[in-house]
Amino acid sequence: MTASLITKKIIAASLKRLMETESFHKISVGDIMRHCDMRRQTFYYHFIDKYELLGWIYKEETKENIEDFLDYERWENIFELLIEYFYENQRFYRRAFEVTEQNSFNHYLFEHTKNLYKKIIDELPGGGKGLAEASKIAIASFYSHGFVGTIKEWIENHCAMPPAVLSSLMKEMIHNQLTLLLQNERSR
Repeated sequence: MTASLITKKIIAASLKRLMETESFHKISVGDIMRHCDMRRQTFYYHFIDKYELLGWIYKEETKENIEDFLDYERWENIFELLIEYFYENQRFYRRAFEVTEQNSFNHYLFEHTKNLYKKIIDELPGGGKGLAEASKIAIASFYSHGFVGTIKEWIENHCAMPPAVLSSLMKEMIHNQLTLLLQNERSR
């Protein structure tokens, strides 16, 4: 890992820690840098502003928890890992969902889970074979919106349902609904 990446991760960890107890809008760049005991100028060497930092966190963490696994991990395992990750980081993400301006977490999560759903469609029995790309994208978008909404509500409700239960329920619904949908598409 390069020194620049390590520094970015330290700054990001500082913002995440601060957001566990404070609204993003109330946290300044100075607060972030005091928290990680670095000079303010170091922040601006890596990021334009705190919104760019927030976007970088989303991008890195969704990549680390979704994209990096797509090629070699089963989708069911990715769901388990992702839901457990959100459970462990729920205080940060509760605050992150409050940010609706630029670099909205909803957008990042939607885009990355849409790719995950495309993988699911391709992996299910009969999968995406013969299914038009536009149909795959529409189906993946629909389910991704549902996933984002469910995760947001779950986090806002302090993860009342245990992560393993939520993961199991979502995997079962996805498998059953998508399998039926794909069977219906093939029979047309």
